[in-house]
Amino acid sequence: MKKKMWLSALTLSLALAACQSEEAQDAPANEAEQASTDEVQAEETEEAAGPLAALEELNLAPIPKEPQDFVQQGDGLLAIEQEKQEGVSFMDVFGDSPALPEDASEEEIELYYQYIHSITKRDLPDPSGVLDAARFDMEGMPEADRRYEFKENYNIEIILDASGSMAADAGGETRMEQAKREIQTFLSSAPEEANVSLRVYGHEGTGDDADKEMSCAAIEEVYERGPYDEAAFQTALDQFEPAGWTPVAGALESAAQSFEGLDGEQNTNLIYLVSDGIETCDGDPVAAAKSFAGSNISPIINVIGFNADSEAQQQLKEVAKQAGGAYANVNNAEGLREEFERTEDILAEWKQWSVGARTDRNWTSANATIDINHFSNSWTRRSLDQVNTEYRVMDTLVDEGKITSEQLQPLKDYATANYELSRQVRSDFLDELRRIKEEGIEGMDQMIEDARPDGE
Repeated sequence: MKKKMWLSALTLSLALAACQSEEAQDAPANEAEQASTDEVQAEETEEAAGPLAALEELNLAPIPKEPQDFVQQGDGLLAIEQEKQEGVSFMDVFGDSPALPEDASEEEIELYYQYIHSITKRDLPDPSGVLDAARFDMEGMPEADRRYEFKENYNIEIILDASGSMAADAGGETRMEQAKREIQTFLSSAPEEANVSLRVYGHEGTGDDADKEMSCAAIEEVYERGPYDEAAFQTALDQFEPAGWTPVAGALESAAQSFEGLDGEQNTNLIYLVSDGIETCDGDPVAAAKSFAGSNISPIINVIGFNADSEAQQQLKEVAKQAGGAYANVNNAEGLREEFERTEDILAEWKQWSVGARTDRNWTSANATIDINHFSNSWTRRSLDQVNTEYRVMDTLVDEGKITSEQLQPLKDYATANYELSRQVRSDFLDELRRIKEEGIEGMDQMIEDARPDGE
C-alpha cells in the first residue's frame, strides 16, 4: 500500500514538473501576446479619444479675448527656452507633438492654434506699470502722496537678492554681476547729501535643505547707511556671491528696523528691492511690505523683478502694490539700468529743490510722453514678433508634415485675428493713458487699480 502511494506521489510530481516546464517555455510567447494586446487596446483608446487628446490634456490657456488676457499671457515656451539656451528653435520645443488630422474639425484647428500660441506668445507690457512710474515721477508735487514730497533728507537703500538663482547665466555673465555693476553705477550718481545703503540676503550657505535655516537668516547691511564712497562700496559688493535661499520678507523686516528714527516727515526714504525669485524662507513678503509702508518711516518701496518667472512676478507685484510703490520686470542689465535712471532724474530734481530751486512738476512733462511711447512701442514690437513667428512656424509645420497646405490659411487666420485684437487693445490702453496724462493725478489711483491684472 505504501509502495503504491509512493509511486502515485512520484507520478504526480513528475506530471507537475512537466506542466511547469511547458508553462515556462510558453511564458515568453504569452507575454509578447499580452504586450501586443495591450498596445492594440492603447491604440484603440487613443483613437477613441481623438488624435489631439494629448493637447487637450495640457489645459492650455484660452486665446486672449479681453484686455487683461493679453497683459497676463506672459512668454510662451519658445521665449522661455531661448532665455535658458541660445539657438533653441520652435521645432525643438514642438518636438514629436501630434499632427493635425487631415479631416480636422474647426474646433480641432482652433485647438491646434491654441497650442502653437502657447509656444510662440510674447509677454506684453502692463499699462499699470506706466502709471506706477507716473506716481513716482510726481515726487515733490504738493497734491501727491505725502511720501512723494521732497524732504530735507534723502535716504536710499538697495535690497539685493543674493540667493543661488542669481548665479544664473545672463548673456555671458551672471545676473549678480549685472546687478552689482548697475547698482554701483546708479549710486555713484546720487547727490553727495544723500545717504545710501546696501542690504543683501541669502548670500550664505547653499540651496540644500540642510542649509535653509542658516541661509534664511543671512540678511546683512553690507554697506551701512551713509555718504556714498565708491571704493568702500565696491569693497562691499565684492564680499558676497549668490549662494542660498530667498528670505524676501526677512530682508524687508530687517530694513524696517534699520530705518527706525528716520521719520517720513523729515526724510524721503527710497528703497529698491531687486529680486529674481519668490520667497522661499516661509515668510510673508506682502505682509512685511504692507507693514513697512504703513509705518511712520513712510518708505517708497519700488520692486524690480530681475529675470523673474511668472510666479515670482506675481508675488513681487503684490509686494509693490501693498507697499504703494512701483513694480517693473526687467530681463537684462539694460532694463535694470533704465529703472535706476528713472530715479536719477528725481535725485537731480531733489538736489535743485534742496538748495531752493524747487519747481512745479506734474505728469504732463516729457517723462509722461516717453513712458507712454515706450509702452506702445514695446507692445507693438512684441506683438509683431509674435504674429510673424506664428506665420513662419506654420509654414515649417507644413514642411514637416504636421499640417496640410489646406490647413495653413485657417491657422494663419487665427494668428491674424489675435494680432488685430491685440492692436485694438493697445490702442484702447493708449487712449486711456493719454487721458490720464492730461488730467494729471486725478483718477490715477483708480486707473492703476483697474489696469492691474485680476487677482494682483
